[in-house]
Amino acid sequence: MTPRCPDCGVSLERATPMTALDREKVRLRTDEPREGILGSLGAKETLDVAAYICPECGLVRWYADVDD
Repeated sequence: MTPRCPDCGVSLERATPMTALDREKVRLRTDEPREGILGSLGAKETLDVAAYICPECGLVRWYADVDD
């Protein structure tokens, strides 16, 4: 399902968020520990994110890739 702009009501277009340095993908760090040995060493879980932009008004919305 494609998200819709809450202001314009049109479908948002998917975009790929990247950092300016090294053009790396943006990720979110949570307060949850990672699984396995890295979590026991204090590493936190990270989530991939997707960005969507409204072609009409330019609104950008971010959605995290969370597993239920």
